Amino acid sequence: MSTQILNGRFEIEKQLSCSDFSTIYLACDRKQLHRPSCLVTAIHYRQRGMRDRLERQAQILEQLSQSPQIPRVLDYFSQPAEAPLVSGVSYSIPNATYGDVFYIIQEHVSGHSISKELTPGKQLSESYVAKLLQDTLAALASVHRQGHVHQNLHPQYLIRQNFDGQIFLTQFGALTRLSRSEIDPDGSLKTMVSVSPHPYLAPEQLQPDYVDRPKPASDLYSLGLIAIEALTGRPHYELTYDPNQGLLWREGVNVSLPLAEFIDRLVRHEPEDRFLDAGAALETLRAERNRHQVAHDSRFATVIAAPGGRAPARATTYRRQPLSPSGRPLSTPTAFASASHTYAPKPLNPALFKFFAGSLAVVMALGISVKTYQWGQYRFAQLPETWRDWRASNRSQPSADPEDLTPLLQDGSILVQPEAAEAFWQMYAAAKSDDVRLYALGGYISPEDDTVETVNNDYPTGYAIAIGGTDEAQDWQPSFAQSDAFRWLQSNAEDYGFELSIMEKSLLGPTSPEPWHWKYVGETQS
Repeated sequence: MSTQILNGRFEIEKQLSCSDFSTIYLACDRKQLHRPSCLVTAIHYRQRGMRDRLERQAQILEQLSQSPQIPRVLDYFSQPAEAPLVSGVSYSIPNATYGDVFYIIQEHVSGHSISKELTPGKQLSESYVAKLLQDTLAALASVHRQGHVHQNLHPQYLIRQNFDGQIFLTQFGALTRLSRSEIDPDGSLKTMVSVSPHPYLAPEQLQPDYVDRPKPASDLYSLGLIAIEALTGRPHYELTYDPNQGLLWREGVNVSLPLAEFIDRLVRHEPEDRFLDAGAALETLRAERNRHQVAHDSRFATVIAAPGGRAPARATTYRRQPLSPSGRPLSTPTAFASASHTYAPKPLNPALFKFFAGSLAVVMALGISVKTYQWGQYRFAQLPETWRDWRASNRSQPSADPEDLTPLLQDGSILVQPEAAEAFWQMYAAAKSDDVRLYALGGYISPEDDTVETVNNDYPTGYAIAIGGTDEAQDWQPSFAQSDAFRWLQSNAEDYGFELSIMEKSLLGPTSPEPWHWKYVGETQS
């Protein structure tokens, strides 16, 4: 079966989706040496004026794609509809057997949609949502600055790139609406294929005249609903709406007041009550996050010391020395005795000292006895858990097939289970929003490779990932436990399904001899 090459460059590989007004294909760019993947959007039309409108929208999209968070437009052109895309295979669009086809080719973003991260019943962390808002607002700000509006913001159309977690905007509303419209004799557009509005549209987008005057604030409303669903773990249409207070979503949600008020402003009913555009919203969010971080840091005790300073001396009361009639100080023994008398400490009552020392000894003896009893109870209580841990550490773990793993990095140097890779990049994005950088150091290791020395060698399962921070000197070292990256992982990794692979119990609490060694336990197989 031979495939047709569009415009002598783009080779169709397979069909991804098909509707009454457009079809999307996965293709490869034969012009490039490594033949990168690309997306082909085929839009059927039958009016000459429609081609001009499609070309104008393609030009706008090409201009917008100069932003790093919008897939780049590689080409756009028109061909007769009679020319099949794949010889011997029917990829035709229903009810579109005549006219021409307009093609828009864009770079393919290797990743997944945000809708896969919004799991019903799972509340995502504030740091995750703040990072999602910041990245999406940065992309929208570029669109709004150029005088355009996305108009179709939806979790399915926000794509997170696999190797760095970056958010990309896809499926702009103007092009989608144009693809299902026709031109009336008076030159106006008329929608030929009715499509139900998706639940993330702003209220004003349901008005008939909105198409002529789109508002940047509409994109902010849609983004606010996505943030609320991430924080609550519930679809926003299941939440209560109060005409005076708006959407009631904060109950049972662990979120700081500044971020909650910011999101509330995004989802206000009237566009004028929201931010003017994504740029204004992003500026406010960054300022609020900086203030929130300063407030968080101020909870820690601060010691201020003057360089080279000495400790202040104990305050002492001096008595003025008697003077002679000539104004000279008297040097009589009486005068010196009177002055030195102020320095003499009062003797301590021996009975009071004995009572205080005896009371302290009794309290210490009682404390030691209580702590000894508690320690004994703790050790007995830990015996079953310790036995389970010992059995778990000695249980054989199934090794993964490398062909079932996915590359964690773009260069393919680290392989892990697909679920672990997706969870890692979500955790990476959340840490980045807190100014903490996580770096993947290693993943799958063949069970035949005996060069790895570790207490628990679960790397062959594909669920273990070695993680480092910004200081390379701490990579694979116990000193990683003193890094900001490790402290962030201790507080947040559990939210993304990760836990330390090796834990040891001690009187000072659980510790790990390999603080860089983490494993994904977010699913049954892991």
